[in-house]
Amino acid sequence: MDFPKFTIITPSFNQGVFLEATITSVLAQNYPNLEYFVIDGGSTDSSADIIKKYSNQIAFWVSEKDRGQSHAFNKGLQKATGEIVGWINSDDIYYDGVFEEAVAFFEDHPDVDFVFSDYKFIDENDILIKTRKEIPFDYEIYRWTKNCYHANCAGFFRKRCFDRVGGLREDLQFGMDYELYLRFGKAGLKSAHKSSFWGGYRLHSMSKTILASAKQKMDAETIYKEYSEEKKFKALWILYYKLFRLGKKLLSGCYW
Repeated sequence: MDFPKFTIITPSFNQGVFLEATITSVLAQNYPNLEYFVIDGGSTDSSADIIKKYSNQIAFWVSEKDRGQSHAFNKGLQKATGEIVGWINSDDIYYDGVFEEAVAFFEDHPDVDFVFSDYKFIDENDILIKTRKEIPFDYEIYRWTKNCYHANCAGFFRKRCFDRVGGLREDLQFGMDYELYLRFGKAGLKSAHKSSFWGGYRLHSMSKTILASAKQKMDAETIYKEYSEEKKFKALWILYYKLFRLGKKLLSGCYW
């Protein structure tokens, strides 16, 4: 197997209680051609000390004030030289062997630009809450249901995706992944789905998903208005694609 370079980017801010688990999940892949960046926003907790502990295995890190998660990711993206890019937040984890699985998938599917897998929701102690099996990314489902169904901790992107459409929108603090994947779809980038569990998405009392669900919905509504077409009976289109997604999930065995 060839070992194309991976660039993994971890934006971080005051997640010291989980950051070490994130870092070790990346390094434990033992991937021989890894470029790992940790971009910290000037945390006031133990984050900087944790990063320093692993600094000899991290290609680049910084702890300085930034403009938020999107800006932090983009700072890493500007330095990225890998053929494949991964984005994992400082409270999520990768499971063992996922880099090699992703490499094998991309080698078998040279036309695929980005790939998602299934993932697991975990709590503060890495205990499983539930699993999330998904259907492949579908641009129409995404834009009409106003929701992001895939997790960046369970996805990898060829660098050419960002070369073509750019990085994260820095005016968005909650829906930046949703908007990015819509941009990928609108640009005609080809996606695929791998039936495997690549990442653990952590739900905890201080996570943005928990603390700011209302703001997430506001961001999603803003993005929806940018990407939705002027159609009659929009409410029916939204309902149609919600039911369409559920039907596809049912038929593909996501609920079993």
